Amino acid sequence: MLAGGSLQGATGVHHTFSRIPSATRQKSAHVIAPFTSRLHAVGMTTGTTRPLRGAEHEILRALRLHGPSTRAELVRRTGLSRATVSTTTARLAATGRLESMGTASSSRGVGRTPECLALSLSGAVILGVEFGHRRATVTAMDEAHHIEGSRTAEYEHDTPWPRRVRHAFSLLEDLGVLEGRAVIAVGLGVPGRIPDRQAVTRSLVTIFSSRVSRAVLVDNNARLAGLAESVWGAGRDLQSFVYLRLMDGVGGALITHGTIHDGLHGTAGEFGHMTVDPAGPECRCGKRGCLEAFVSRERILAATTHRDLASLREVLDAGDTRRREVVAAAGRRIGVLLANVCTSLDVEGVVLGGDLLTLGPHLTGPLETAFAENLMPARAHHVELRRAQIREVDGALGGIALVLRDHTIALSGPDSPLHASTPARASSPGGAAVHLKGPLSS
Repeated sequence: MLAGGSLQGATGVHHTFSRIPSATRQKSAHVIAPFTSRLHAVGMTTGTTRPLRGAEHEILRALRLHGPSTRAELVRRTGLSRATVSTTTARLAATGRLESMGTASSSRGVGRTPECLALSLSGAVILGVEFGHRRATVTAMDEAHHIEGSRTAEYEHDTPWPRRVRHAFSLLEDLGVLEGRAVIAVGLGVPGRIPDRQAVTRSLVTIFSSRVSRAVLVDNNARLAGLAESVWGAGRDLQSFVYLRLMDGVGGALITHGTIHDGLHGTAGEFGHMTVDPAGPECRCGKRGCLEAFVSRERILAATTHRDLASLREVLDAGDTRRREVVAAAGRRIGVLLANVCTSLDVEGVVLGGDLLTLGPHLTGPLETAFAENLMPARAHHVELRRAQIREVDGALGGIALVLRDHTIALSGPDSPLHASTPARASSPGGAAVHLKGPLSS
């Protein structure tokens, strides 16, 4: 079965906080359970006792990446000894750099409930904004990984970019983050295959850097959705996995140790544009027979003569044989491709996301069967197929995760973008900084 679950709970540790002292934190919608696997970094070994300044950096880094954590989790993630973690967290708390979130209840049994620690809050937020093919989503999060709010607006596939931007700013105004709230940075998600993408992203960065925050990062929205799953969702206990997002387009990401693998030109993870039939229909990327050309939302709805996925699901449930076979064929194509990808990349698992999962077992049943049948026998029991745990806000949350993983962006202090006067930065596929200017064109 395709593994699923709630946003909190896939790791076996459920954090619920009995005390939230900060007034700012009372605005939070909910707390996201932190990623529980240990932090992998060069030179980290279990039980080390490095100088306190280095230990402070590693603990603050772990809290930044993973959110509220117990001291035991900090030991696992940093490789520091228990004594060093205890001493260093006390020092950081005394200087106001971290604070207690109260106690965390664990599902692992009875006993003393551990204290959860998080970065101290400045009152500022990080924003994630996704511009999808048919909707814009904005999410605000504080330094302690509390979601302060999310909003979504839908639009037509051919909506001009200026109108999409107006939708996004209306959502931000509705969240109340543009008046009286400092914004540390913005992570933007933009589809990978759109006309004049470079010009669009440059203009978006110019607008957001002038109106919201000096620090703006940009990446492919499907890749960001995969990154969000690695931090807060179905992939947070996987060291490596393939993410596939089945929506208007078919995008994806290769995630290793909590980081997007870019490839040489920033196009790694374009699984939707792998050829599954050279004689197949033309794809919008210019090739023929790409996976997306067969299994995108638009193609499936056209092949089944339906206007939306909800009504299609109804007729599938009612037993429509012809439409069931169309959807099953799409599932089989996806399953075969994913099996081939896993065979070549040797990952721990696959995480499936996107609106097409609305079709339920009519799509995922044939997909799972084809996936299992086409994996190498020696790997068949070692690769897990999972359902994504984050829905509409996945791309926006991924934008926030992109900011949290860029350690050139200070969350507080004199080096924070809140105090900077340097030009805005946007992430390029290779991670280098580029300076952007120019108005958004239609």
